[in-house]
Amino acid sequence: MAYAIMRIQKLKTWGDIAGSDAHNFRQRETPNADVERLQDNICLAGVPEKAACESVKEAIGDQKIRKNAVLAVEMFMSASPEYFRPDNPAQAGSYDLGKLWAWKEASQQWLNDKYGERVVKSVLHLDESTPHIHAVLVPLDEKGKLNCRAMFGGTRHTMTELQTDYAKAVESLGLERGLQGNRATHQEVKQFYSAIHRGEQEKLPRAQSVDIPPLPGKMERLSNDAMRSFAQQVAASALTTQQKHDAPVIKKFSGENVLMKREIESLRKANTSLSKENERFKEDIQKTKELPLSEVLTKCYGAHEAKDSKPNYRSRKFELPDGTKVAVTGGLWIDNTEGKGGKGAIDLVMHLSGHKQGQLKEAVRELSDAFGVDSAKQELTSRLREFAPKQAAQFTEQAVNTPQTLPEPCPTTWPRARQYLVQKRKLPESIVDTAYKNGLVYSDKRSNCVFPCDKESGAFIRGTGDQSFKKTVGQGHQPYALPGKDNSIIVTESAIDALTLKTIHPQSTVIATGGNMALERIKPYLEGKNIYLAQDNDKGGDAQASKIQEAYPQAQRLTPPHGKDWNECWQREKAQGVDRDIEL
Repeated sequence: MAYAIMRIQKLKTWGDIAGSDAHNFRQRETPNADVERLQDNICLAGVPEKAACESVKEAIGDQKIRKNAVLAVEMFMSASPEYFRPDNPAQAGSYDLGKLWAWKEASQQWLNDKYGERVVKSVLHLDESTPHIHAVLVPLDEKGKLNCRAMFGGTRHTMTELQTDYAKAVESLGLERGLQGNRATHQEVKQFYSAIHRGEQEKLPRAQSVDIPPLPGKMERLSNDAMRSFAQQVAASALTTQQKHDAPVIKKFSGENVLMKREIESLRKANTSLSKENERFKEDIQKTKELPLSEVLTKCYGAHEAKDSKPNYRSRKFELPDGTKVAVTGGLWIDNTEGKGGKGAIDLVMHLSGHKQGQLKEAVRELSDAFGVDSAKQELTSRLREFAPKQAAQFTEQAVNTPQTLPEPCPTTWPRARQYLVQKRKLPESIVDTAYKNGLVYSDKRSNCVFPCDKESGAFIRGTGDQSFKKTVGQGHQPYALPGKDNSIIVTESAIDALTLKTIHPQSTVIATGGNMALERIKPYLEGKNIYLAQDNDKGGDAQASKIQEAYPQAQRLTPPHGKDWNECWQREKAQGVDRDIEL
C-alpha cells in the first residue's frame, strides 16, 4: 500500500526562512544528500539564486508585521517508497521516472491551484533516499494580509482536511490517504524529515511455538558438554516442529519449484544482458535531459534570442513566436510569461508543449525527433533481439502501438499560422482554407502549423516565427496525404511542398514523407498508381527518389526548375509573374 505524505512547518523568524532556503538549495552541508546527485534537484517555483527571505518580504509588502506572526510556511510533500520504487522499496535513492514525474506534476498542480502566487520557492529533491518536495509559501489571506490562522487554522482538524485535500489530488496515481482520525502524534516537517532518513528497523519474524526440553531439576552449573547437549535438543525440537508445519507446503509447491528453477535459469543470462542495456538506455535518456536549453528552444520551438541578450551571457533570454519569454541559466529555465520554472530539457519540453502528468514519453520523443537521441532505443531493441527475443518483440510491439499524442488545435492562433502560409509561403488562400476546413492543417497554442499525418499516426510541425523550425511527432507515422481524383500520385518531402504541388495539380493525390521514410509505409499509397517523384532537388532528394524507383521502375522523377524544393520554386515564379503547371 502506498500513501500520500504531506506535512507543514511554520517559519516564524527570518532565520528560520534563511535556514530552510539554505537546506533546500544545498547552500550548507546536507548529510542525507548524495553530493553526486545534487544536479538532479529541480527548482519548481521561484528563482534559485534569489534568497527566500527577499521573496517573502516582497510578497508581504509594506504591511505591518505582528510580533508573533508566522512569516512563511514550509510544506513537505512525498509518498511512500512503495510508490516510487514498487519493485524494490528498500533500494534507497532509486525511483521509477514515470511515476516520479506523474507525482511531481500532480503535486505541483495542487500547489498552484490551492496557493497560486503565495508559493515563493519550491524545489524537488532527488538526491536523497526518497523523492520529495519542499515548498515555501507566504500565508496571505484573501485581503492580502499576513494571516496564517486564516489559511491553516490552529487545530488538528484543519491539518486533517489539508492532508485529505492533498491525498485526493494524487489518488489517481494509486496513492491513498493515511488512516484518518488515528491517535498518532503529529510530526512537523523537521521531525518527519529526519525520521524518513533513519529508516525502519528490520522487522523480526514472529517466533513459532516449539517444544523445549525441561530444564535440569536443580539450578547447577552445567558443563560445556551438557550445555551443548541441551542446546542441540532445543534446536532439534524447533526443527521438527518447523518441518511438520512446512511439510504440506513443500509437497504442494515442489513441482512448481522445479519448473520455476528451470525458467529462472533460462532467463537469467538474458536478464543480465537486458539489465545492462537498460542502464545504457537510462544514460541516453539522461543525455536528453542535459541537452543545451538554448538549442532546445531554437530547434524545437523556433525561438530567437532577445535583443538584450547575447550568446556569451551567463543568463540568456529567448522569445518564442507566440511571444512567450524564456530565460535560461545553464540547466535552469524560467518562463517569465507564466512565472514557472524548472530544470533540464525534458522539463522545458513538458512545459512548453503542454504535456500533462504521465506524458513523459511524449516529451522524450519530441527531443528524440529533434536531436536524434532515439538511436539508444534502436540499439537497445537490436541487442534485445540477440539476447532475449521474446522481450524484444514485446518492447517493439509496445513502441509501435503506443498512441501518438498530437498537439491540441488552438483556433485563436490560426490567423497567425494562416498568415505565414499565405504571405510567407505564397500559398493560395483557397487551398489553405480548404485544408484547414478538412483538418489537414491547424495551429497549436504556439502558432505553429501542424500537418496531421494519415490516420492521425503523427504530424509534421512547422514553426511560423522568424527562425522557422520543423519537427516530426510520432514514430512509425504514415505520410501526410492530400487525396485526389485521378490515378496519379505525387510523392514529395514536406507538407508545405505537398500543398504547393496540390495547388499546381489539384486532381492528383499528393503525399509528403517528411524525408527518408521506410518504403513499406509508402507502398500502400503507390500500388496501381501513376507515380511521380517530386523530392527536393538535392542529393538527399535524389537518393529518396532512387529508392522508390528501385521498387517502382515506372515512377517518373520531377525536379523543380528553380530552387531546392517546389515551394521555393513556386515563390520565385510568383514573384516573376509566372503561372506554373505540371504536365503529368
